[in-house]
Amino acid sequence: MTVDSSASTEDHIRLNADLGELERLTAWLDAFCDRHEIPDEAHYHSNLAVEELVINAIKHGRCSPAEGAIEVGVRLSGQELNITITDTGIPFNPLNAPPPDLTSSLVDRPIGGLGIYLVRSLMNSVEYERQGGENRLRLRKDLTGTPHAG
Repeated sequence: MTVDSSASTEDHIRLNADLGELERLTAWLDAFCDRHEIPDEAHYHSNLAVEELVINAIKHGRCSPAEGAIEVGVRLSGQELNITITDTGIPFNPLNAPPPDLTSSLVDRPIGGLGIYLVRSLMNSVEYERQGGENRLRLRKDLTGTPHAG
């Protein structure tokens, strides 16, 4: 599969802060990726990263109001997929979380803390900003097969 490098296409979806929205989110992102022939690996990585971050916003963000609290935007520009996740939750920069200890046994590890590690390992870059009372995460995925930046 190839991506038309001259095309620049974007779309967005607004979600309520409710786990019941995940099915609609996944269907929307799948349709975008299918429509633009996003390579399977990039499609899968993007789905995992977006789902992880949206679940975190829903479960921990205390978004107010909950209705329409999360917006996910996706933009295809040449060989790059850019995803923005914005929420009305409490200020939280997940990139400040310490890296998980992957050396100790599973029994000794604290629960949680692997989500942002997973997101960072799947995407080429992840950036955070707090603007206008909202959290904004920007994800970038290179579609040429270049390994992630970590």
